Amino acid sequence: MIRLILFSLATTLLFLPVHAAEIPSSLPDPDGKPGDATKPVKVYILAGQSNMVGMGNLSGARNVYDGVYLSSNPGVPDGPLQVYKVGDYKTSPLAVYLPDGKKTDKPIAEGQLQVPQHGVYQLHCGFGENSYNVMQLDGREVYRCEPGSQPLKQEVTLQPGKRYKFKISGFKGVPPRFWMEKTDLLGNGDLQAVVKRQGKFPWLLDAKGEWTVRNDVYFQEARLAKGGKGSPLSATSNGKSIGPELGFGHVLGDFHDEQVLLIKTAQGNRSLGFDFRPPSSGRTDPGNEFESAEYRLMVEGVRKTLDNIAKVVPGYKGQGYEIAGFVWFQGHKDSFTETLIIEYEKHLTNLINDVRKEFKAPKLPAVVATIGFGGHNMQEKFLRIHKAQMAIGDAKKHPEYAGNVASVDTRDFWREVDESPKGEDYHYNRNAETYVLTGDALGRAMVRLLGGKAEPFPVAPRPKRVIAEQGAERSEEEKAAAQKALKPIILDGIAASYIANPRYNKSLLQEVSGERPQRANQFLRGAMYGLANCYRAAGIDDHGWHSFGPDFNQVQWSYYSFDPEESKPKEKGSRYRKVTYPTGMENWGLPNFDAGKAGWKKGLQPFGQLDGKLAPLTETCTAPFCRCGEKPKTLWEKEVLLVRGTVELPPLKKDHRYRIVVGGAAHVNSGEGYAIYLNGKLIAESKTGVAVRQGGQPRGAHIYSDFLDEFKGGKVTLALTSFLRYNHPRHGLQPPRGHISLQIEEQKLPSLK
Repeated sequence: MIRLILFSLATTLLFLPVHAAEIPSSLPDPDGKPGDATKPVKVYILAGQSNMVGMGNLSGARNVYDGVYLSSNPGVPDGPLQVYKVGDYKTSPLAVYLPDGKKTDKPIAEGQLQVPQHGVYQLHCGFGENSYNVMQLDGREVYRCEPGSQPLKQEVTLQPGKRYKFKISGFKGVPPRFWMEKTDLLGNGDLQAVVKRQGKFPWLLDAKGEWTVRNDVYFQEARLAKGGKGSPLSATSNGKSIGPELGFGHVLGDFHDEQVLLIKTAQGNRSLGFDFRPPSSGRTDPGNEFESAEYRLMVEGVRKTLDNIAKVVPGYKGQGYEIAGFVWFQGHKDSFTETLIIEYEKHLTNLINDVRKEFKAPKLPAVVATIGFGGHNMQEKFLRIHKAQMAIGDAKKHPEYAGNVASVDTRDFWREVDESPKGEDYHYNRNAETYVLTGDALGRAMVRLLGGKAEPFPVAPRPKRVIAEQGAERSEEEKAAAQKALKPIILDGIAASYIANPRYNKSLLQEVSGERPQRANQFLRGAMYGLANCYRAAGIDDHGWHSFGPDFNQVQWSYYSFDPEESKPKEKGSRYRKVTYPTGMENWGLPNFDAGKAGWKKGLQPFGQLDGKLAPLTETCTAPFCRCGEKPKTLWEKEVLLVRGTVELPPLKKDHRYRIVVGGAAHVNSGEGYAIYLNGKLIAESKTGVAVRQGGQPRGAHIYSDFLDEFKGGKVTLALTSFLRYNHPRHGLQPPRGHISLQIEEQKLPSLK
């Protein structure tokens, strides 16, 4: 009887707080001292799937946007702006606060602004004639533009949460709108950016700017590393990424005088209802070796670590250990199966109970981190798992867990993709801040269960994003208003940066000059295509390609098709090759060639066939430059096709450029090579069709400056040859197919100044 009383007393004392330290909202710097080795080591089990493994990037983040722009114009859309072939940009209306003071006759605009993100910014004030003014920020001149001169801009470093006074003077008429470009597009959300650049979680850095090392907390990875692997807790303990262990370990290290051992037993892509299925939940498939395997491996990893604790924990002196708590962070995998969603709360209850039973700790404190994908804009399937996880810590729903189980809502820890290293929502966009906050909150919840006090770490609530209903389209008026508001940013910001970018500038200059490149490409979308898209995004359609000259669809083309004596197996691709022309047709592309005398026929384009019939090659193609979704007008009978015609063209225009578009083969694995002749001279040649990654854009030839003299007479003779296709690179032999047409197009060149 006495032994029983003593045992019960010892068990009760085991879970009473022996160190009632108070954890402040901001943690102190670690003192570098080891834990008290005269007391049993405090052991915490950390389990779950990939996010417990740890997916918060330590370094190497790159900004997901090519540019970030803020505007004082509230009409600027809030969200990503994609300019095809140029880049992805983030635009937002800027927070501007205008005074309620009396009206004044002075041409001065004043107010305050506030940026959402720390960084270096460059201000741009006004657009066009309205850009001639001077702008000051907190008394410092940041923008000046005099008529006839280029604007002078000064970069400024701004902090979020602080209001800066601005004053604009020297303008005429309506006060100009201003916008800001964030120029330090460093990567966001990795631990280096969060701690070293933004100054958050200062206890993670020592006086030398290196990651702190906790000599009183030891981290042991007991699942993924063969035989286990560990180190004193630091930002690098988990390798190139962090998990919740970093924030959790710092809190518990401050709470306990004793040595602390964190045992992580987590594996990615694992469900609670199957892989981690606890014994109390029973088996659904006893013959399946994977069902419940993760639970067994978790227990095995903990026991192996504890059996070897003398070698695992530095400075261990045989003082023993006590399992002080269980931490769970998981839920993604179960959300994809209806049964596992419904039963999640039951399985989580069984998991906690079975872990307690396994380690003979009936009141073992347990903390559960909810899933937080999408923050407060969470999908319904995730929200159902979230509710089940929150229910575990609700004493009204689980009175047996009152005071010994807690749930941590992680939705306010969610960070959007533009705040993060990557776009992986299932890994919280690999945002290190999310993982530190999750671990910190788990640690503070554990401290409270142990009887200690822990102030919450201040985290601003994350607002619920407003997302348009699926399929909702903006009206034409809304689109026009957005384009008008974005116009200064696109033209003076995005387009100007694109022109100045060394990656594109040389190509843009070459395309404007009309100089033939050293290596011509059969595809016609060069650097100018991106610049034209900038103008189009701003509502300016002046720089698109348009048909030039007569409608080639109405031209009666001369044509001839034949099977060459140089045969090639039909299952072989790239059928374009040098062939022998029929007698008398050796000079078929020259202007003076008499096609009628040579027995050629007349026909309208497009020329083509599908298995010997006049039929479109596809039902899905709607590209106006390709047209292979159209039924051909003239049958392309045999393998080689020769087409020629003489057309009358108007004079070429200054500040324009021209191209010949070959239709009928703009898709992946389609078309064959071709040759285009202008007045008998080879202007362009492609020896292959469309490769896997080059489809979806027009093919043909730009008319470079070395061919402009051919157009001075008004009349030109165009000639084209190509080959039928008999094979598919993945599917092998197929019925013969071909589709081809011609058109000359012109483009008004935008200014590069």
